[in-house]
Amino acid sequence: MRKINKEKVVIILVVIIIGIITCLVVYNFGRQKDISIQREEQTVNTQNVLTGSIGNNTENNNVSTELNTQIQGDEENLENTRIKLTVNGNEEVFVKLDDNQADQDFLEMLPLTLTFEDFNSTEKIATLPKELSTDGQPSGYTPEIGDFAYYAPWGNISVFYKDFRYSNSLYKLGTIESGTEIFENLNDDFEVTIERVN
Repeated sequence: MRKINKEKVVIILVVIIIGIITCLVVYNFGRQKDISIQREEQTVNTQNVLTGSIGNNTENNNVSTELNTQIQGDEENLENTRIKLTVNGNEEVFVKLDDNQADQDFLEMLPLTLTFEDFNSTEKIATLPKELSTDGQPSGYTPEIGDFAYYAPWGNISVFYKDFRYSNSLYKLGTIESGTEIFENLNDDFEVTIERVN
């Protein structure tokens, strides 16, 4: 009897041990499979993130390149840029701009409608909504009839219908192509709409 019981016990123990080992093997196999799946998902996600970043960087680089090209194009062609001054809603005066930073800043403000007044029986002036950069400009210049200029201390633009003496902090923006006499004949304040032509 004892012998049979011992054999049964041994068999039961062996069965239990085999069962435990089988469970461990199955559990580990399943765990490794889950880990593999997680690693694959992480790899895919990482690749997507990297691809997205590369794509975004490429798009950003393209946008930056386009903006730089546009800016460079504007700088290269600025000397051929013209603006139109519509005086009191009916008379048009065209100004050919110079090529400098102040002109760049001025163009960014357009279109503008400003009220001009006479100053010193020499020029018509109007105050701009904000200052223009004068980087790289000389300290001043001597304006002539038909000059379109910027006077930094007051933050105003000027249309000269007469020659004037050298002035510090006065910067030339461009030259009136025709119609300077329109300004000379205006005595009262008047409105001018300024817009870019090309």
